[in-house]
Order: sequence, then C-alpha cells, then structure tokens
Amino acid sequence: MTQQQGSTDTDLRTFRDFLFQYNAVTEQCFDACIRDFTSRDISEKEERCSKNCMDKFLKAGQRLSMRFQEHQLLNMEAQGAPVMATNPKMQIGK
Repeated sequence: MTQQQGSTDTDLRTFRDFLFQYNAVTEQCFDACIRDFTSRDISEKEERCSKNCMDKFLKAGQRLSMRFQEHQLLNMEAQGAPVMATNPKMQIGK
C-alpha cells in the first residue's frame, strides 16, 4: 500500500465516521422534536427544538475536543515534550 493510498483510506474512514455521527445526531434530534405528521410544514416549536438539539450536540462536541486537547497537552508535558499551544486558554499553568 502506498502512502497516498493509505492517506485516502484514512480520509474515507474519517468521512464515513463523520457521516455516521451526523446521521445519528439527525435521527436523535428528529425523534425528539418532530411530532406532527399531519402537515408538510415544520412548526415553530419543532424547528426551535431541532435547532436547540443540534446546538447542544455541536457544543458538546466542541467541549469534548477542547478537553481532549488539554489532556493531550498535559500528557505531553508529563513526558517532557515541548508544548506550543496557540490558544491562550490551552497554555497550562497560565
């Protein structure tokens, strides 16, 4: 397997994982928010619920990502590796 092919395989796996997560969140928010199937239109309440549901998942994902980065930086510091954080919030001990 060439390096380019390995990169393509990794990219495809990453994209597939993204689509899986996207579909799971969409299904969960749909099931939680959409109740009225008597009309083709989405009610304001359903739209607001869907938006709030997606916002919660996005914010949770961002928060999880930040905590993971902080954890990785702490591990690197513990191993003596130099840490160069561009985000001031990510600089440990400041």
